[in-house]
Amino acid sequence: MTALQTTDLPTAAAALATLLEQENRLLAALDLAAAAALLPAKQGAAAAFLRAQAQTQASGGLPAASREAAAGLGTRLRMLAAENRRLLERGLAAQERVIAVIARAARRHPPTAPRYGISGALTGPRMVAPLAISTRA
Repeated sequence: MTALQTTDLPTAAAALATLLEQENRLLAALDLAAAAALLPAKQGAAAAFLRAQAQTQASGGLPAASREAAAGLGTRLRMLAAENRRLLERGLAAQERVIAVIARAARRHPPTAPRYGISGALTGPRMVAPLAISTRA
């Protein structure tokens, strides 16, 4: 099915729920790279859901026989979306902590610390030669 084709609302909602469940599992495991890789599919599923929702509303809504199942699916989507948000915030907080640790470590080891030179021997801090630039207009 292409992005321009339409899907019925229950099918679109189920597809979005499946992607949210998959992403939530990855986020719970803090597999942030794999979760981020799902973004295009998640955006596509969300767009398909919104299109199906608009199409359903434009055609007068769901038949009475489908409303109870749709309400249950809507509740499931809300719960998955809330959990997704919580897990995304947790993942972002974890990334921020890792970046902060790296930044603190970098500040503790300034570039003037001893290092190995071209010969393999430990050298002192690198001295930068002064440089003056003059221009006349």
